[in-house]
Amino acid sequence: MTPHRSSGFTLMETLVSLIVLGFIIGGLAQALRFGMAAWDRQVGVIDRDSALDSTNRILRMLLSRMMPGDDPHVLAINGEADRLSFTAELPMNAPSSPTRLADLTLDRSAGDRLLLRWTPHLHARRLAPAVVRQTVLLTGVRQVRFAYFRPQAAHDAAGWTTSWQSAYAPELVRVHIEFRDASKHWPDVIVAPMCEVDTN
Repeated sequence: MTPHRSSGFTLMETLVSLIVLGFIIGGLAQALRFGMAAWDRQVGVIDRDSALDSTNRILRMLLSRMMPGDDPHVLAINGEADRLSFTAELPMNAPSSPTRLADLTLDRSAGDRLLLRWTPHLHARRLAPAVVRQTVLLTGVRQVRFAYFRPQAAHDAAGWTTSWQSAYAPELVRVHIEFRDASKHWPDVIVAPMCEVDTN
């Protein structure tokens, strides 16, 4: 007569099963953490590239619409190495009144931001100080450098300069941006004023 074996798992089998289950749960948790970290990095890259792409399009659109002044003796375009002021037409969805034509200034603020400031461009004399509006185009900006390409003149050779005060636009405007984060790189934006056409 064979001895009767009780049904169920032994203590050793239960311990082995628990150990295997622990390894499986640990592996799943590690995979989940890796997946979430990869997702966060991807979202950060997408947000960063989206901001850069948006800023690139805005800069190209505004600089291409840079307008010369009506009076050749009035400096309508004032450009320095770290600041550029000019008149241009704002996009359709910009909050501007009573005209879309605006006096713009691009520069870097103290908070490491690339700022666009603007006021409506009026030919009449203002009765009150203009309300300056501003938009943050980029954050984490360490330096913004503007350069202007001048055509060949009687006593000057063609080439890039860091200063431009004139009623007329330069042939090209170059915008160089450096970020606080050294891993972020952005190619220079080079625009020919009043030559590029906005297709949006």
